[in-house]
Amino acid sequence: MTEFYKPYPSFRYITLLFLSVLLWGNQLYAQDINQKLNINIKDATLEEFIKTIEKSTTYSFIYSEKIKVTKKISLNVQNKTIEEILQLVFQGEAVTYKISGKHILLQKSVSQEVRKFTVSGYVTDQTSSETLIGVNILDKLRFRGTSTNPYGYYTITLPEGDTELHFSYLGYNTRQFSFKLNKDTLLNIQMNTDNELEEVVILSDKVEAGINAIHTGAIDIPMTQIKNTPVILGESDVMKTIQSMPGVQAGVDGSAGLYVRGGSPDQNLILLDGVPIYNVDHLLGFFSVFTPEAIKKVTLFKSSFPARFGGRLSSVIDVRTNDGDMNKYHGSLSIGLLTSRFNLEGPIVKDKTSFNISLRRTYFDLVSRPFMNEDVDVGYYFYDINAKVNHKFSDKDRLFFSFYHGNDYLVSDFSDEWGSDTNLTYSKDKGTARWGNLVAALRWNHIINNKLFSNTTLAFNRYHLNIDTKSTTKYKNNQATYHTKYDSGIHDLSLQTDFDYTPSPKHHIKFGGGYLFHNFKPETINTKISLVEDGLKEDTLFRANSNSQLYAHELSLYAEDNINLSPKLRTNIGLHASAFFVQGKAYFSLQPRFAARYQIKKNVALKASYSKMNQYINLLTSAPISMPTDLWVPVTKKIKPMNAHQYSIGAYYTGIPGWEFSAETYYKNMNNVLEYKDGSIVMGNSSSWETKVEMGKGRSYGIEFMIQRTVGKTTGWLSYTLAKSDRKFAKNGINNGKRFPFKYDRRHNIDLMLNHKFSNKIDVGVSWTFMSGATATLAQEVIAVPRPDGPATINYWINPTNDLHFEDYIESRNNYRLPPTHRLNVGVNFHKKTKRGFRTINVSVYNVYNAMNPNFVNKAGYFDGETGEYEQVITKLTILPFFPSITYTYKF
Repeated sequence: MTEFYKPYPSFRYITLLFLSVLLWGNQLYAQDINQKLNINIKDATLEEFIKTIEKSTTYSFIYSEKIKVTKKISLNVQNKTIEEILQLVFQGEAVTYKISGKHILLQKSVSQEVRKFTVSGYVTDQTSSETLIGVNILDKLRFRGTSTNPYGYYTITLPEGDTELHFSYLGYNTRQFSFKLNKDTLLNIQMNTDNELEEVVILSDKVEAGINAIHTGAIDIPMTQIKNTPVILGESDVMKTIQSMPGVQAGVDGSAGLYVRGGSPDQNLILLDGVPIYNVDHLLGFFSVFTPEAIKKVTLFKSSFPARFGGRLSSVIDVRTNDGDMNKYHGSLSIGLLTSRFNLEGPIVKDKTSFNISLRRTYFDLVSRPFMNEDVDVGYYFYDINAKVNHKFSDKDRLFFSFYHGNDYLVSDFSDEWGSDTNLTYSKDKGTARWGNLVAALRWNHIINNKLFSNTTLAFNRYHLNIDTKSTTKYKNNQATYHTKYDSGIHDLSLQTDFDYTPSPKHHIKFGGGYLFHNFKPETINTKISLVEDGLKEDTLFRANSNSQLYAHELSLYAEDNINLSPKLRTNIGLHASAFFVQGKAYFSLQPRFAARYQIKKNVALKASYSKMNQYINLLTSAPISMPTDLWVPVTKKIKPMNAHQYSIGAYYTGIPGWEFSAETYYKNMNNVLEYKDGSIVMGNSSSWETKVEMGKGRSYGIEFMIQRTVGKTTGWLSYTLAKSDRKFAKNGINNGKRFPFKYDRRHNIDLMLNHKFSNKIDVGVSWTFMSGATATLAQEVIAVPRPDGPATINYWINPTNDLHFEDYIESRNNYRLPPTHRLNVGVNFHKKTKRGFRTINVSVYNVYNAMNPNFVNKAGYFDGETGEYEQVITKLTILPFFPSITYTYKF
């Protein structure tokens, strides 16, 4: 009997099992590929997206390390299949996908290169057509962004396909545009003002300034804060608001001077529409030349300087003025206790040409005149004129003409008579002084193509001081007249061309160059003496040129690139090259600049920067406040250019909506800084000034903290600076080569700025500042020195036989620390809408609790008649005590 053995397992069984598994697998595959998914992710990397899909499905991905995407992945989809999701994610990317069973294969696309196109245009205010600076533009689908440049122009290059652009700007409603990008597109945007000032979400990182920018120490100063900061006489002031920023000090209490991170006032580059302005002070520095109605935007750079700026060591203050309304006429009129302002703007040709003009004048002279007697007449006033004309030839070409003129004017007239009618002597002294600036600039904006923008500026700048004095004394038939004219100043003529080039969203390149011709006129003095004796007249002329005119030529070239090295790391790399030619001497300098920003988390970032800066001009001043007799002089064969190296790092947090937190630390060393030698004082006399100064080294370092509230009814900031600054000179030079504190070395500096809006009718502004005392050089004791040649003069009347001479003893430079200064200012605005406009009454109180802060200190000595001892006291002078003011403003 034959046995048949059955195989185990049987072929039939295996076949059936294989067919069943295959069928079941196909059913699973069919279920997975048609499965509806809900995916919600934001700013995810490719790896994070893949993990999300693998957790939600049975698929696994196969791909190499070469597979990359150019944007962060953000999805919020409901009931979408896996294929629909993959299409959304890889749209516009050089990546292809293939679904094979339970595997998704990702490959780099080689058959078709993703096409890219550029969107560009201007962003303007819908009502006035004023260009808007620093508007954020974000492609919401790809999370790529940019911002408008200082002329309101933007450009962004994106892959072909669906595009969703968001335009956002503080104080304006966000605008959104969705379209399919398939060609280069010109998109000019007009934005509506959001009068409620609701919270604005910053959708893209700004390149230039702000907590989200690459640069350290770069701040956009809010115009609303400038206009609402309570200051003396109710005059809103750009410089006073900048003083409240961390790392910035005022110098003398109440003045508009700026001492930035251990630097002096002449180390600040102050630009008005891109043109340097040399003297920004009125009334000995207690007011600045900038009127708020004329200003559109103010940006402060104090450490990480973009490569396009050069010529100063400590800061750059970039002030941009309003272009003028192209659609309708409107303006404002402000009347204060001692100052009035007027602003008017509107179209010359509607939608083509506009103008903006702002005027300001004080009337100290008119108010004080009733208090003068017939023998004494002293008057003072200052004025400012800002004007601008803006013409649009086309979408590619715009022309601007800017003009500023401001002067301080002081006049004095004294007369006196004495003696009898037959023996009468008469004298009369009359003098006038006028000093100020004139700036004129012609600027041409041209769009070369959708990725390349150019700006060319031709400018003239003049600062001058004229003093005219005449003194006459008459006795019987004899008369003597002394007539002196004093003139000094600096004239500049410049040509500058700047280019903005954006080849891709990862690169924003700026490059350009300029030429600056300086004409320094330190001093010219002409004196005419007229003598009349017994009817005979004789004239004598004297002409004194303490320094002949100096001519200098300054050339500059620069290039910088904002590079996105990765989604988390962005850098700015630049180089500024300059050359300065004076007195047959040539100075050359290469100044590298570097800044980087690393995004640790969405709301946490770190920054670092390095900058080298050179300075070729110096301000000769020995007074603690701004004086019209301060003189600008260039470097010479003997005096080398100053230079500074500054290093800075910072940490920034924006995790709480509406709040910004920052901490920055810096170290700056300076070379060839100037100080006057012991006993040398220059007050309007530049003769042989090179022999009166020494070149040395400076050092400044510190840490700055700032908390800022940016939205809501209550806005403002609190800043604290801990800093130290000193100077060091040659061994046998100033202070015997020992380090000594800088004149305005203040260890602690606290500033609080608050604005609160109670309603549409009432808002209040509060500012409080505290600063450690500055330094001064004072003799705090005297020493007795034997005098073999005779008795001492200082106490001769007490003891004529004393053969000792008493002299002041100064231990070191800046040896005396002044007391701290602190001050509270409060201002309240009452608003009311009228039939034809808007009325505001501002009531301000400067120095509310009347802090007697020292503006000047001096040492005085006297003898005690009872003890015969010589006593010394240090006295202080306070210029600005409690000071209320009221201002009426009408906008129409």
